Amino acid sequence: MLPVPNLIAARVVENPTIWDSLTYMLGFFVVLFTLTMLWVICATIGKVLKRPAPEPTSAKPQVVSPPASEDAISPQTLVVIAAAVEAAVGSGRRIVSVRQQNTSWQAAGRNQIQNSHKIR
Repeated sequence: MLPVPNLIAARVVENPTIWDSLTYMLGFFVVLFTLTMLWVICATIGKVLKRPAPEPTSAKPQVVSPPASEDAISPQTLVVIAAAVEAAVGSGRRIVSVRQQNTSWQAAGRNQIQNSHKIR
């Protein structure tokens, strides 16, 4: 394998002149200027692409009274669902219906959880 010459050690001068110092300082300032310009460009792009604040809506979600039955969804649950829909897709949406569905998937999930416990 060929030895790699130490370029830094070869460049060091015992008695540096002002010209030697200026070349290093010029390189340092070029790097600082480049970093500053990159920072300005990033800040400008950030301001250009900044999303405007959403307009506050005065319309409050209407809570429809649920039908009177045992499986009825509580009004608090409807408010939570309406808030989740507004957060997910934005305002201006209307929930048409909310109903519970009793499927065999629920029973199968409960059965799997209960069967996973070991009886002592």
